[in-house]
Amino acid sequence: MSRTEAIYARQSVDKKDSVSIETQIEKCEYITKGNVETYKDKGYSGKNTARPDLERLLKDIKANKISRVIVYRLDRISRNITDFYNLYSIMQEHGTEFLSVNENFDTSNPMGRAMMGILIVFAQMERESIQERVKDNYYSRISMDGRWAGGPAPYGFTNGKTKDKKPTLKVNIDEMEIVKYCFNQYAYSPNISMQKICNHLTEKGYRSRRENGAWDNVTIARMLQNSVYVIADERLRKYYEIRKVKFLNEGKWDGTTSCHIVGKRVGNANVRKYTDLKEQSIYLTNFAGVIDSKTFIMVQERLANNEQIKRANSSGALQELTGLLKCPKCGYAIKCHNKSAKGVPYLGCHGKYTLKVCDVTFKGVKFADIQDKVGKEIQKELDKIAKMIIDEIASDKKKENKINELKDKIDRLLELASLGGESVNMVHSKIETLQQEINEIQLTEFMNTKTTERLRVSDRLPLVYNRLSIDEKKSICQQMIEKILLSSNGDMEIIWKI
Repeated sequence: MSRTEAIYARQSVDKKDSVSIETQIEKCEYITKGNVETYKDKGYSGKNTARPDLERLLKDIKANKISRVIVYRLDRISRNITDFYNLYSIMQEHGTEFLSVNENFDTSNPMGRAMMGILIVFAQMERESIQERVKDNYYSRISMDGRWAGGPAPYGFTNGKTKDKKPTLKVNIDEMEIVKYCFNQYAYSPNISMQKICNHLTEKGYRSRRENGAWDNVTIARMLQNSVYVIADERLRKYYEIRKVKFLNEGKWDGTTSCHIVGKRVGNANVRKYTDLKEQSIYLTNFAGVIDSKTFIMVQERLANNEQIKRANSSGALQELTGLLKCPKCGYAIKCHNKSAKGVPYLGCHGKYTLKVCDVTFKGVKFADIQDKVGKEIQKELDKIAKMIIDEIASDKKKENKINELKDKIDRLLELASLGGESVNMVHSKIETLQQEINEIQLTEFMNTKTTERLRVSDRLPLVYNRLSIDEKKSICQQMIEKILLSSNGDMEIIWKI
């Protein structure tokens, strides 16, 4: 089978000093010897191999259709060392030569291959250097004047300009009322979930920005995580300082602006990881926040603790214990598989009835007895919490004394370092640990959140579990219990979160 030569050309963007696709092909054509097939990718970066015509070229190489690949310059085919050598190894495997018009080397000998490797290393270095310069310039501009970093405005805002023509966000009053509703519901309602918020918004006739106007959990989650809504005050600064986010500007966190987190997101596309911010940066914006920082932080804590209440088989079937009962043998959920005429749930292991991997049954185990046992155990914890609430009332002075004690330790460490008694790195590490402890105490003071508020129950004392509403019971169970291992004889083990 006769084979053809291939010319490959790539251009990421049209720039003044950029060699066009047409010019690259023209230069390559000077050294072709026979039949030629042209492959070109316009508007694609050389950082990876996800390019339509490069993929087509590789397919033809693997089909033994290509005798030689010609490029204008080595970095046109790749700017990544690993990707290039993977491509080159495929060419070698199928007897395909490789030639660069602009770099004169012969890949048939060791020196030529070494030169090719050196050139591709420099190509990758150049790409990474360009990326770093673009990132630095981007961060410099947004941190200097607090401008909106770009892109469509989040729900509740519209894109706008400041008096000096800098990009900013303007409040959309109607949409922002919905944003406030979502934050307040998720922060303070005891038995709420993102799905319930979606349902409420739909019932009220509110529309999202999606074409069909529908609401979903991802839309709500992204809204609740977005720091552009929050009032950037000292409380919020402490919160982000503890999470080791990088601060891009040194403005005052006095509540006059919002703030915006930039950088590579962690987790998957839905951003399900809420607490790890070490790889991200934050800056004060040129527009005001709307949501108070206490509410915002309570929402972040709830998201981080995975407090979305999951349904079992049917709504409310297992009431406050929904999603908590687990089989100790297979680990799968114990669900309500049927209900009696009186509405009493019959319990069944999901691993047995659905997945057929377990043989545990709960015949004779009464759900009411389980509720009663769990209630008694929770009451013991509530008694402890009631004492904590009383202690919290008188704890302000203790916190102040603790902060002063930690500050004294920092001063002594600095004095010791000045006398040469400790290494600079060791002193810095100790001071950072002490300062972190101070920040956490101060954030607790700033939040001034009662334990009952975090549990989302009434703050009346005494705390009596049996007097709580079903929603308050659900909230407490979800907040306090990780899971309940239920044996076939009705014995149980509660795994606490607290």
